[in-house]
Amino acid sequence: MKRLHSARVRTITTAYSSWTAACCAIMLASGCAPKTTAKSPAGHDEAPPPHLRAPVDLGATGDRDHALPLPDPRATAEVSLGGMLAYADKHSPVLAVARSTRSRVEAARVAASPLFPANPEVTVAAGPRFVGAGTGLDVEVALMQQIRLSGVRGARLDAADRLGDLTDAEIEQIRWTVHTDVHAEFHRALVEQERVRLAESVVKFQREVLRVVERQISAGETAPLLLRLAQAEVAQAKQVLVAAKQRVVASRIRLAQLAGWPTASPPLPGGKVDVPRDPPTLERLLAVARKRLPSLRAGTARIREAEARVIAADRATWPGPTVGVQYAHEGATPSDGAGNIVMGVVSVPIPSSQTNQAERATARADAIVARAQLSATRRLLTGQIAEARSEVVAAAQRTREYGEEILPRIEENLTLLRRSFELGEIDILALSTGRERFLRIQSDALAAQLDYFVALANLERVVGVDLWRDDHQDRETR
Repeated sequence: MKRLHSARVRTITTAYSSWTAACCAIMLASGCAPKTTAKSPAGHDEAPPPHLRAPVDLGATGDRDHALPLPDPRATAEVSLGGMLAYADKHSPVLAVARSTRSRVEAARVAASPLFPANPEVTVAAGPRFVGAGTGLDVEVALMQQIRLSGVRGARLDAADRLGDLTDAEIEQIRWTVHTDVHAEFHRALVEQERVRLAESVVKFQREVLRVVERQISAGETAPLLLRLAQAEVAQAKQVLVAAKQRVVASRIRLAQLAGWPTASPPLPGGKVDVPRDPPTLERLLAVARKRLPSLRAGTARIREAEARVIAADRATWPGPTVGVQYAHEGATPSDGAGNIVMGVVSVPIPSSQTNQAERATARADAIVARAQLSATRRLLTGQIAEARSEVVAAAQRTREYGEEILPRIEENLTLLRRSFELGEIDILALSTGRERFLRIQSDALAAQLDYFVALANLERVVGVDLWRDDHQDRETR
């Protein structure tokens, strides 16, 4: 009996070894091995920021390198536009938050990386055997492991890679928004500095008028009441100057917040306001936007990520068998000797009621929404570019009209006005009226300049590229 039992054990053991080898081959062929092509955050190659790439300069023939050294916030020197953009790309708080979302990609890869869907299970059973001739002790030990044969692990790793692509595209979209916001705020600060210079000219003008009035009163040529009026005009001009300086400080602080610059010492934008230019044609802008606009790239990446999750969710519906080995010891009784049994075990779930419905439905809904969003973005793109371009064209024309006749002549106009008053050609009321008209026109001209640069930044935001290199340098150096 014992020899027969030993032969039975050897037969079962040999069959189990062959069966185990076959299961291992199936597991390797089913895509359960780790993917070697998955991206690693440590080796992630980030695309260069928009303003550090080779630009699409639609209005010029040559390009210059924008990879400038980062400015030092501890220095008091003026900061160029290129330096400010480079600093914002490294230190912007908004970008820091956006870049932190890459941790979610790593979390998705970690979640998809385990080779087996569940931990192995060990089952131990022991108890007496009661027979007529006596009792014996039976012991059973089973080791079970669930495996995947559907390739769901590879599909989930691919979905994690697509999530990484989507995250990079969304970071690029936010980076471009920060770029254009810094662009607009930098120009706003430059225009506000022009307002300060205008206010300083008015203060100087009013002080000269006050001296003229004092001389006229000393000579008995005018009433002393005009002195009070001239002094009030000087005080009012100083108030305007204080307000103009505060607007510059506020603009510099906003620029510092956008770029991550220390607000205790906000940056001082350097250079002069650029000459306005008309943008390229709508057709040219639309063609560039379809290739370079970050939001379109993000929309495409969002669709691919959702489709990858759909595939992974469908693969998860395939049944995952559980394989293992079971050992049984039959305790000896007075009528029979002890026995040992080794068996291979396979259990397969029946996918009847639970077929991963929630994950599959959610992934398909996300894919539908992503396609609808990208389609809507593409349909609205032409109108957005056309509207933004028209605003740039109108603001550029307004700025040119003012610039040719008004902006360069403010000092000259104020000087002529003061001389006319000094010669008695106009009285002080006419002087105040003329000054107010000149200042209102000058203020409108600066507002037109600001509208131009804000409109230009908005156009660049919806196109996805810098239209021109405008580091506020001479044309010969561009």
